Amino acid sequence: MKSRGSTLPRRRRDRILVGLGHELLRRRSVGGQRAGPRPLFIIGSGRSGNTLARRVLMASGGIYIPPETFVVGDIIDGWSRAWLLSWREKVWLFCAHFEKHAHFADFGLENLNAFAQEATLLPERSLRALFDAFYRHLARAHGSESLRWGDKTPYNTFHLSALRAVFPDAQYLWLVRDGRDAALSYVDAGLFDDLGAAANRWTAANTACQSLAASNADVYRQNYESMVSDPAAEFAGICAWAGLPFDPGMLTAPTGKLGDVEAHAHHGNVTRPITNASAGRWRTRLSAETLATLPTGFWDMMGQLGYDADTL
Repeated sequence: MKSRGSTLPRRRRDRILVGLGHELLRRRSVGGQRAGPRPLFIIGSGRSGNTLARRVLMASGGIYIPPETFVVGDIIDGWSRAWLLSWREKVWLFCAHFEKHAHFADFGLENLNAFAQEATLLPERSLRALFDAFYRHLARAHGSESLRWGDKTPYNTFHLSALRAVFPDAQYLWLVRDGRDAALSYVDAGLFDDLGAAANRWTAANTACQSLAASNADVYRQNYESMVSDPAAEFAGICAWAGLPFDPGMLTAPTGKLGDVEAHAHHGNVTRPITNASAGRWRTRLSAETLATLPTGFWDMMGQLGYDADTL
């Protein structure tokens, strides 16, 4: 006779196991706070100024933000399955997630062998300590002396529960862009073939961020349109919240090599002067008939985020 648990659909069972893993990680976080700099995650839908924010914040010299990491949430979700492994085995499994990802080359590293040797000797054998060491390894490898790190992977937006389980002290910069422009940009960049699918992705991402903002997390909401129209004022506000120094020269500072920016054409605009030329581009590109095909949930989220939808 099968146990009741074995009859649960696999996806539901996996969600339960992941949730239990998150809860155990939360309980292992000492008082929800740690000594040392707080990580900063740039979240929200892709095509919302994420890479621009990365470039400017890194110009402060107070934080290092690597190319998109992609697998952070997946590592956290699966960590409970690794608890019976030795620490050395956990470290190599951690490294394999990054090395086997299609965009590992964006880091500009041949492999993570040097990091793995360093990580096996960490005095604190926790997932949080492993991530801290990993980001600082990337910073050193790219000439940054900053002890503080951040991450600007839009995919992390769908793993916010995982991030909070491991990084209860983190700050979250939520970038919000008009969904019509974001969806159009997704399609133009070749990241989505269908405008409706891109609109759904934008909706799902902002729904997740909205839920996070309603909790006790440290979330700063920043509109893309304001950020590119008055970058000095808006980035001054972001930096004040994040505890980073700000100088207007950061807006035009040389970028240096950013990794994913050089590797992927859809990041190309980030090295150019900041302009609001892309704000409202949907007005000349999307017809009323096309806009009318977008999902109801998309328009609901547009209204909740304060965007005027009286164009249909």
